[in-house]
Formats: sequence, C-alpha cells, structure tokens
Amino acid sequence: MVDIHTHILYGVDDGSDSIETSKYLLEQAKNNNIDKIILTPHQNEELKRSEELKSRFIKLKKDLKDYDIDFYLGSEIYYYSNMIKDLDNNELLTMNNSKYILVEFSTRMETDISSICYDLKIKGYIPIVAHIERYPYLKLEDYTDIKAQGALIQVNSKSFENKCYKKQLKYLLKNKLIDFIASDCHNQRRDLDFSYVNKLISKKYKDQYDKLFNEIPDFIK
Repeated sequence: MVDIHTHILYGVDDGSDSIETSKYLLEQAKNNNIDKIILTPHQNEELKRSEELKSRFIKLKKDLKDYDIDFYLGSEIYYYSNMIKDLDNNELLTMNNSKYILVEFSTRMETDISSICYDLKIKGYIPIVAHIERYPYLKLEDYTDIKAQGALIQVNSKSFENKCYKKQLKYLLKNKLIDFIASDCHNQRRDLDFSYVNKLISKKYKDQYDKLFNEIPDFIK
C-alpha cells in the first residue's frame, strides 16, 4: 500500500520534529501495511528550499534504512500565482521527480481550483488536489469539474471519521471521484491510521477498494 501525502521528513515544516517522531509514524505505517511512502514537506512562494529538502531526504533514507519501506520525495505546494514559472525552473519538488504535483489551496479564501488545474495541465503537469474535502467553498459539482480539467483528487484518511466531511466524502465515493486516500500525517496528534477508512471501503465500496488501496501510482512505478 502507498501513502502519497506525509510530513515524515523531520525538522522542515509543521510535521515531524525529530527522528523519533518519524520512527513513530513509520511504525504506524508498518501496522497499516504501507510499504511505499512519498514524503511531501510543505513548499510555498516564500519557502522553497528544494536542495535542502533533497539533502535531508537522503539523510533520512540512511537513518531509516532498516525499515522495509520504499521512500520517495515530493512536496505539498501551497498554490501561488507564479507557481508554474517556478515549477518550470525546477525550484519546486514534484512527486518523485515526475510531472505529478501535490497542490494545496486556501481553506478560507475562495479559489478557482478548476481553472488553476486546467492551467497546470496545459503546461504539462498533472495536479493532485490535496485534501479536497477541506475546501468549504467548493460545491459538489465542482469536484466533477476539477476532475474534468485533468486533475486527480486526494482525501485524508482521518477525514472519514469527521462528521463535518460526511456529505463531501459520500458524494466523492458515490461518483468514484477519489484517486488517492492518504494520511497527511504530521506527528503523534495527527498520526497515520487507515483502519477506519479501510473497513469502510471494503464494506460499502468494494468495487473501489483495489484502486484506492492496492494500485501503485504512475509516478513511483
């Protein structure tokens, strides 16, 4: 199983603050049958530091070589107006050095996510919209439109336990719009656990189980 959205790379953002926290999250990963993890530290217009992240990623892989887990580097990029230019100039990290990018948007300021995804796609990138359920200004029909622009949709595993997101997630599942369920784990408080959503999908949405839990994304094949 693959987790494409994590903050396990320690000491670089609001995620893991130490090697001990990273090891804690990796023990959880093993307990959830995850054997491939993409590390996606935050990047934004003011804080890119791609070379630093690459160096810390290499060190982390050495520190965690005893874990039977394959690690890959990406990032979670907070959308800003010059993002495409910086992507073209290799100033931002894509998912495992591919054309796939994990993009986060404001949860407060209404944003035309569909149009942004279209712009990214025509420039040759494949946007993955991070935790799409967390954008309250999106109407249900917006999810379909975002997919129509060539974007992929990621939701957080723990969101399925939150009643605030029940309507959005039910719609997304019913219409088979979810491409990735990921942990977005940060630390002991925001940890890595797929047990609830795994049981839900296997019971009520069996036809989507393999896609959501067993398929390997193109960017790490």
